[in-house]
Amino acid sequence: MPIEGTIPSEILEGPAAIRATVDATEANVRAVAAELRARGIRRVWVIGNGTSYHSSLHASGLARRLAGPDDPIAIPVTAGDFRTFRPRLGPGDAIVGISASGEFRDVLGVFEEVRGRIPTVGIVHVPGSSLTRICDHLILSAGGPSGAPVMTKTFSSTLSATILTLGAILGDEPLAEVTAGLRLAADHAERAIADAWPAVEALADEFADAEHLFVVGSGLAYPAALEAALKLKEMALVHAEASETWEMASGPATMVGPATVVVSLAPDGTARAATDDVVRHCREWGARVIEVAASRAVADSRLLVVPAGVDERFAPLTVLPPVALLAYVLGGLRGATPDRPGWTERYHSQGLKHIVGV
Repeated sequence: MPIEGTIPSEILEGPAAIRATVDATEANVRAVAAELRARGIRRVWVIGNGTSYHSSLHASGLARRLAGPDDPIAIPVTAGDFRTFRPRLGPGDAIVGISASGEFRDVLGVFEEVRGRIPTVGIVHVPGSSLTRICDHLILSAGGPSGAPVMTKTFSSTLSATILTLGAILGDEPLAEVTAGLRLAADHAERAIADAWPAVEALADEFADAEHLFVVGSGLAYPAALEAALKLKEMALVHAEASETWEMASGPATMVGPATVVVSLAPDGTARAATDDVVRHCREWGARVIEVAASRAVADSRLLVVPAGVDERFAPLTVLPPVALLAYVLGGLRGATPDRPGWTERYHSQGLKHIVGV
């Protein structure tokens, strides 16, 4: 049976959105970065909420790996925390705010409150939205409009735009490195989605009874785990929790058993052995295991295969899409309607009217 719906279509469009964003923003991010460097920027606060906060964690972590001792540092903070507990800001600070809709209230509030004093960069997917009108510098991600309430394509495109912005602030060499990395990640994501497409229905049927799902990842696969757990909650309406590999053996381990599914995000790289080790323990404790990797570490796991050589530094763009597709199909089996979820009113009741596609 074919997988149909707005969200699967946008998952399929994600790799093209990465490429389109690289092509559309390169000149702009260079110009913005040159101006910020000319101002002597030393700290770049990267703020967002939910999916956009996961983007801030990932892009800042990647920038930390690329930065030298004299480069500006990128600091990820939730937009609400930054607005409520404002750090002491000065001439060496800049703020990058991520909001696909351009309407998230705390990002807007921060930009309005620092307007004229601290340079702001808006990472936005929707042209003409509120954030585009108040930021000092605008980076528009590409890939076409979104009609989905769950960020998949727009996550890929806004994350790519954030990575490019921070890379450009660090200089020409880091920008060239992340540009090449993003293009390769788009290729890898395309192959991972194609391989997952015929497999996820059987997987969803097998795991539809799960009470708890833990998504495990190390390094820059940890922000991917956070986003994968969010996608499982939003689309499948199931308890899903992300854990960083070295933390999995503490608190989460107390709940691991036969009613648990552990999803391992394990791109090849320095920390894969540690992720494989903890997942083997989870299997010994009774959990069922899904591995998103090039090959199995657990003999009887279920595998969502990704290409060998997937770069762990770009994991959210490559290992997440197969899990998002699984979450969509799982949601349907559990009686949810991911393309028209009932939870949007819960967001709206809190004043969060920023959801793209609703």
